[in-house]
Amino acid sequence: MERVPAVPADVRKFADKIPHPVALIGCHTTDASLECCEYDLAVFAPGDDQVMCIDRRVIEIVHFSQPARNYVVELGGMSILKDSNKFTLSSVAADVSKRYKRALAAAGKKSLISSLFCQQKMVQSKHPGVAAMWLKISAYDFLEGLLALSGVRPMPLHELEQIRQKGSATEGIEVALECIGTDRATRPTISRSLQAILELKSKDYDKKLFAAKTDHLLEKSMLTDCYYYAGRVAAKDLVKRTNQFHNKYSKLIQLALDLSSDEQQLEKMQKKLSRAARDGLKA
Repeated sequence: MERVPAVPADVRKFADKIPHPVALIGCHTTDASLECCEYDLAVFAPGDDQVMCIDRRVIEIVHFSQPARNYVVELGGMSILKDSNKFTLSSVAADVSKRYKRALAAAGKKSLISSLFCQQKMVQSKHPGVAAMWLKISAYDFLEGLLALSGVRPMPLHELEQIRQKGSATEGIEVALECIGTDRATRPTISRSLQAILELKSKDYDKKLFAAKTDHLLEKSMLTDCYYYAGRVAAKDLVKRTNQFHNKYSKLIQLALDLSSDEQQLEKMQKKLSRAARDGLKA
C-alpha cells in the first residue's frame, strides 16, 4: 500500500476557506509527485476549474458537480480536507474505495476500445497527416488502457514512468511507444512541439501549468518524459476537435505531435497495435 504524504498546512488552510467540501486528489495522494506537480483540489460543487499560486505552491481547483460515483477513478485515494454536514465526504471516500478497482478496469477497457476507434479513423482518413495523428492518439489510449487494466491509475505527467515500472515491455508497449515516437525526443523537436501545443492551448486555463511542467522536465534533462507528456496533452486536446479543424490546421498538428510521414511504416504499426488492443480486451 502506498504511503500518502502529509498535506502541507498552507494547502489545508486554503481548502478550509473554500465554501464547499474539498478533497486532495491526484499524484500528491501518492509518492509519485515531482517538484512541478500542482496540488489538485476536488471541490464538490459547480464552478470553473482554475489554477492559482498560494504561498509559492501551485493549486489546481477541479469542480465535481455530478454525483461522486461518476468520478470514481479520479477520486481514487482521495484525502479529505474539508467536510460538511450536508455532504459527508467520508461516505463518498468509502464508496469510492469499494468501487475503485472495478471502475479502473472498466476505464482501462474503455481506453482500449477508444484506441481501436481512433485506429479506424486513421484507416478511413484520406489526409496522411490526420491519419498519423489518429494513430498517435490511439497509441496513447492503448497505454492508458493497459495501465488501468493492470491496476495502475494513469497520471499524465508520470505515465511514462508508470509504464517503465511495469517491468518487461510487451510487444504492445513497444509498438505503442514506437507510434508515439519517444526515440525522437530531442530538445529541438520538443521545443517545436511545445510552441505548437501552447498555440492549441492558448485559451485553456491551465496552459501556464503545462508550460511549467514541461520546463521542469527539460531542466532535469528528462527529455523522453517531456516528449511523451507533451504529446499526451496534445492528443487529449485534439481528440475533442472537429474533422474540419484537423484538416485546416494539419501543419500545426504535425508540429504539436511530431508526426511521421512514413505511411507504410504507420500502417504496419497500426496492425500490430490493433492486435495488441484486441488481445488486451480479451484478457
